[in-house]
This record gives sequence, structure tokens and C-alpha cells, in this order.
Amino acid sequence: MKKLLTGLILLLLCRPLFAEPVSLKAKVDKDKVTIGDRVRYEITLEYDNGVEAELYAAGKNLGEFEVKDYKIEPPRKTKSGRLVSKAVYTIAAFTTGDFAIPGLKIKYRDLDKQEKEVSSDEIKIKVEGVKPGSNDKDDIRPLKGPAEIKGRFSIWGLIIFILAIVVIAIFAYLRDRKAKEKKPALPTAPAEQIARAALKTLIEMRLVEKGFIKEYYVRISDIIRAYIENRYRIFAMDRTTWELFYEMKSKRIDRPHIDKINNFLEDCDMVKFAKYSPAQKEIEEIYIKAEEIIEITTPKIITDSLKAQN
Repeated sequence: MKKLLTGLILLLLCRPLFAEPVSLKAKVDKDKVTIGDRVRYEITLEYDNGVEAELYAAGKNLGEFEVKDYKIEPPRKTKSGRLVSKAVYTIAAFTTGDFAIPGLKIKYRDLDKQEKEVSSDEIKIKVEGVKPGSNDKDDIRPLKGPAEIKGRFSIWGLIIFILAIVVIAIFAYLRDRKAKEKKPALPTAPAEQIARAALKTLIEMRLVEKGFIKEYYVRISDIIRAYIENRYRIFAMDRTTWELFYEMKSKRIDRPHIDKINNFLEDCDMVKFAKYSPAQKEIEEIYIKAEEIIEITTPKIITDSLKAQN
């Protein structure tokens, strides 16, 4: 008995030596919701001091769920000396069914500089439709017969009623036509020419070398948003990334182009709004992605013409 007790004590003392250098956990505050309900999706990354772990962007892999808001907390140190980083996403689904948030995978380098990977478990959530209330049981009833109108109906009252309907219809038509005709002003030069010149100016400002990383991301995001306005004649500067995504879908823009633009803007939003600090490689890649967006969305006839001139 004494040997068994000693063995258990030694096992408990040695357990931290064999603990994984990185742990990744994901959880939600509820696994059954009504369509449109907000769900709190929390990700916790805990790792040893000295381990190099990449930051996560869970918003790109949530299955049927959409990100409505998110907050990424800066790493904090625990009493044991480990670092803990937490991200909280507010998500929602707008279709019913049994869905799953895929497990999140994160790469890291351990203390021996060996590249490894850690993953979280898949999370299942049931999304149900809105159930009818007690007052909705008898909302469908048989049609009643025509009501009898008592008294004399004035012919002038009928004329005024018809005129009012006509005026309202004309007003609605003119308002809708004006809204449809409202588009961004035509650019003074080709959209791709304006965007490439703006990117060149951005590099010459040397914001990254001066440490103004967030300012750099704000400007490069605005360059691509302005390019989208000029290229597709849709308002992009004052819309959120999600609003712009659905606006581009409604304009029947090629889906690969939409996805590339959306991913680019999401990466920029992480730095602009979530206080995410990108690595040097990511900063270089965001510029390359901006150039690629301009390249693939410029009509082929224009691209071929420029190549012929060069």
C-alpha cells in the first residue's frame, strides 16, 4: 500500500514534465439554438513560454455559422508560467439542421524548434426553427364571405381613394428608380491604374518600416475597397466586409473573385479591429494578395493589351 501511494505521488509530480507544450480548447455556451440566435464560441490556446504558436482566424472555418462579432484578447501569463490567449466569437446560423463547427488546427514550434500541430474537438450544434406560440395555433382560419356594406358609398370618396393609390404608386416607382440609378461616380482613370498607383504610393510611405502596421492595413484595405467601387460600380467604402460580400454576390461577380476579396478584407479587419499583430511574412503577403485581386479582376482584354505594350 505504501509503495502504491508513493507511486501515485511520483506520478502526480512528474505529470507536468509530460504535459503537451500546447493545448487548444474550443467551446460554445449552448448546443441547441433557434435560427438566428447568437452563440458564444470561445477558443483558448495555452502554451509554454518559449513556444512559437501561430494566431488563429477561426472566422474562416465555421461551417454554416456566420461571425457577427469577435474579440481577441492579448496573451496573459498564468501562475505556472504558461501563456494563455483567448478569442471569443459571436456566431449565428440562418438555416435549420444539425451542424458542426470543424475542429480548429494550429501549428506551432516547440522548445526544440520542431514544427507540430494541435487541434480542438469538433463542436455539434442543433439549429431549430422558431416554434409557434400559443396564440399562433389558430392563425389560419376559413375565409369569410363578402361583407355587406351598409349605407351609400360616395362616388367622390372612391375617386379620391383611387387617386391616392395612384399617387403612392408613382412616388414609390420614382423612389425605387432613383435608388437603382444611384451609383458611385465614374473614376477619372481606369480602376486598375488608380489602384496600382495607390499601392506604389503606399510602399513609398514606408509605414511598415516606421512601425505603423495598423495604418498600413487600413490604407491597403481602403485601396482595394476603392478599387471595387471603381471596378464594379458598387459602394464599398462604408460597408462592412459582410455587407460588401453579399452585395458582390447580388451583382453576380465571379465567386472565386468574391472569395479572394472577402478573405483579403477579413485579414485586414483582424489587424484593424481585433488588434492582431501580423508577422513580417503576413505583411508581405497582404500586399501580394492586393496585387492579385487587381490582376484577376481586370478584364482580360485590358490585361493582354498592357502585356503587349510592355
